[in-house]
Amino acid sequence: MRIAIYYPWVYLTSGVERTILETVKRSKHDYTIFTNHFDIKNTFPEFKKIKLVELKKIPVRRNIIDTLKAAIVIIFQKIDLKNFDLLLVNSEGLGDLILVRNHNLPAVCFCHTPLRPVFDIEYKRRVYEKKNNYQKLIYHIFAFLFRFIDRYLWKKYKYIFFNSEETLKRAKVGGLIKGKKRKFEILHPGVDAKAIKPSWVYKPYFFLPGRIMWAKNIELAISSFKELKRRNPSLKSFKLIIAGRVDEKSKGYLAKLGSLSKNKLDIRFVINPSDYKMRKLYENCWAVISASFNEDWGVTVIEGNAFGKPSVCVNRGGLIESQINGKTGFLVELAVDKFADALAKIASDKNLVIKLGENARINSLKYDWNSFSQRLDNVLTKLG
Repeated sequence: MRIAIYYPWVYLTSGVERTILETVKRSKHDYTIFTNHFDIKNTFPEFKKIKLVELKKIPVRRNIIDTLKAAIVIIFQKIDLKNFDLLLVNSEGLGDLILVRNHNLPAVCFCHTPLRPVFDIEYKRRVYEKKNNYQKLIYHIFAFLFRFIDRYLWKKYKYIFFNSEETLKRAKVGGLIKGKKRKFEILHPGVDAKAIKPSWVYKPYFFLPGRIMWAKNIELAISSFKELKRRNPSLKSFKLIIAGRVDEKSKGYLAKLGSLSKNKLDIRFVINPSDYKMRKLYENCWAVISASFNEDWGVTVIEGNAFGKPSVCVNRGGLIESQINGKTGFLVELAVDKFADALAKIASDKNLVIKLGENARINSLKYDWNSFSQRLDNVLTKLG
């Protein structure tokens, strides 16, 4: 089968780009990627070897004005799909708009999340509280219109994959899958655990990997680490290393984090690290942490599991689906004191870390890219 993949932005090393890449690399089908924004310098270099068509450029900033500009371009663009058998939309919300003018082929959605400012209650609350009255009015109008349009467009999908229970819940609450009995399933993106060899080395630093952006709630990790050190002088050797990509729209957030960790030599940022550097940071860390307030799925902690590393995570969103409290690490409340308690517990007991790390490694084997690809291929073959 010849399958067209659409995703508005291929410009980061996020879980979406990784999922698209693994889908194409491991499939028996013939894929071409269509996108409105491609940046090979900041995404996975393997995209150079894949058939990719860049459409009319759209902005990547997610404020209301730029989001509207992007939405208008996507709504009115027509893609030449006459030589394809199926359209696979990788969607975080705006991707659904491609169906307005491109609906002659069978269309399948891989939903990484419905549009978060509209369908994720916690995300929406945090965005809303930062706006003035005029901005709140514009936001309400946009959310109302988008919700109405998106519900209509979702009826065009023949089948929908969700990356987690969390994203499925958002779609249900938002009225997106009403009437779609047995036309959707959860298919977790994974890791290449068999290609990762745990070092079983545990050096005294916590590792927070992934994109550096406000929704990752990294300030909670920094504040909790500072509280850990204040309470536990005996753990003075421990460090916190934060590593990941920073795109243009997140540079202000990075500056805020820099102010929060100012003059703290035990907190270090590694910006736009190479794959080799990330691997080494995973291999040698004590534990992997995620402070995201409502993660869609959360592949970074599963990658940590594959390296034999336990996790300390917030007990919300997709993180509670892949991590097992007390077995692969700790799931804790969204509060500095609770997070600091968990860090202290894991930092002060190496035997515990080794045991949790062994469990974590076994846990990671459940999330395998080959199984993911095989299931996706089988469903698409039946639908095409």
